[in-house]
Amino acid sequence: MKPLKIYKIEQAVNGSIIKGDAQLEINNVCTDSRNIKKGDLFIPLKGDKHDAHKFIPEAIKKGVRAVIVDRNSIQDYDVTIINVDDTNKALQDLAHYYRMQIENLKVVAITGSSGKTTTKDMIAAILKKKYKVIKTDGNLNNHFGLPLSLLKMEGDEDVAVLEMGMSELGEIKLLTEIAAPDIGVITNVGATHLEFLQTVENVARGKSELIAGLKEEGIAILNYDNIYVRKMNKSFQGKKLLYYGFNTDADLRAEKIEIDNDKYTASFTVNYRGYKQRLKISKPGKHNIYNALAAIGVARELKIDWTDIKYGLIASDYTELRQEIKTGKDFVLINDTYNANPMSMKAALDVLVDVAKKRKVAVLGAMFELGSKKEKAHKEIGEFIITKDIDILITVGDLAKEIARGAKDKQNKVIIYEAKNNRQAVKLINEILKPKDTILVKGSRGNKMEEIVDEVIE
Repeated sequence: MKPLKIYKIEQAVNGSIIKGDAQLEINNVCTDSRNIKKGDLFIPLKGDKHDAHKFIPEAIKKGVRAVIVDRNSIQDYDVTIINVDDTNKALQDLAHYYRMQIENLKVVAITGSSGKTTTKDMIAAILKKKYKVIKTDGNLNNHFGLPLSLLKMEGDEDVAVLEMGMSELGEIKLLTEIAAPDIGVITNVGATHLEFLQTVENVARGKSELIAGLKEEGIAILNYDNIYVRKMNKSFQGKKLLYYGFNTDADLRAEKIEIDNDKYTASFTVNYRGYKQRLKISKPGKHNIYNALAAIGVARELKIDWTDIKYGLIASDYTELRQEIKTGKDFVLINDTYNANPMSMKAALDVLVDVAKKRKVAVLGAMFELGSKKEKAHKEIGEFIITKDIDILITVGDLAKEIARGAKDKQNKVIIYEAKNNRQAVKLINEILKPKDTILVKGSRGNKMEEIVDEVIE
């Protein structure tokens, strides 16, 4: 973060300095007292079940220069103090102010039900061939994480590539207001967060808030093959709309797709309004070609040449726990344990089928936040498995038993096991594992299924 004086921060957050030096300079913002560095500005956040104001004394002991406090938590701390109505909003307002201070910065925002992190990684890798780029760290894509990503910028970046997540209506709108993106990418819309949003139509409404919030000169890059995303053109009032997909009506499309099961790569010919180029990605699966197409669309709009696109895609540095291919002594394991929803679960199973040379083993945990649709959604995954020629299914936990039930209802030859927990799943895998097996491990974040991966690899 480039230095900001306290009086500028005061103005940005619509607060008031009640103690300390208005000329004091701050060059880092922290919201977690465990990660405080000497000289930081500490912003204690408040949630439904927590209030970080109680950690202010600890933060001061660690050397913070200033704190922002809400009006209900004012005390005579021995540091510079800015008083605001809402510390959460102060963080967001400060991030927006800082983003707008970086001259000529282009912001690319990505959202979607699945694929957004991989798309973010691909976009950043390509753009780094020409520009100084910052991207969302890990999965810091909510109303706290995105502001912190912006505030990490050193001030001389050319492009910020930001992931936007949501669980309810209005969240993407807020993130769009904070980040003021120049380019908006929607990867897809599917059955996610239904516990809060109830219907896929509401998921689409939430995601479309990015497109509706783009600037007049904004560019929208949309997945033509997803009907919910295609219809978002109705929300777009910006400068240019670019569709991508496999459909021949897309502006940017993939043709002649080839999956290399030995090298875990995918090749395709991109057709960009008549211009054709052969490209390769270091990720298997057709769904990852969609992600690559979105990245190519962003790159072309930011004037990246085709050579840099080609080598940027190959050199992409992917976020962990998302379809990582790991090899054991005599087996292959696909680690896709970061999160799961019906769309990403099916995509992962497709990858398992694509890359496996011998037996295909699916180790699946629950998909969370599906509300009243949870039993049906899990059962449908089981039914899907029967169509994919999977050899062995191991479900982990109570809710995931519905996957087993769906598979049993349509049973033909899949061997099915039901594990109570991760430890039992590891035991089962070790008992049944044969040379040349390929194992997929996938489930929602709360399952902590990376524990299974670690144990099996070891």
